[in-house]
Amino acid sequence: MAKKNFDLPTPNVEPSVKPAEETASGKGKKNVATKKANAKKRKPIGRFFRDIISELKKVDWAKFKSTKASKGVLAQTGTVLLIVVVFIILITAMDIGLSELLNLLIGAAAA
Repeated sequence: MAKKNFDLPTPNVEPSVKPAEETASGKGKKNVATKKANAKKRKPIGRFFRDIISELKKVDWAKFKSTKASKGVLAQTGTVLLIVVVFIILITAMDIGLSELLNLLIGAAAA
């Protein structure tokens, strides 16, 4: 049998902000590098909405009416609704059938 050795080396990880240094100074000031990193992570709310509008302009929206090149939104919506109705009928029929089968099994076990 092969010898199983599960001893894995663990890397030494040092925290980026040392709590001992913050409490030793007495002021609890944040590191300047941390402030700059946090400032880069934050986006102004206006820039956020400009980015959203920019991305929405890149979307290839479907045409409302049908054309020779593609079906319109109404035709696609009708197709989706038809498929949903078919699956509702199938799932309901399976549910009723399995419920009746369960009732037959319970009735046979009670008799």
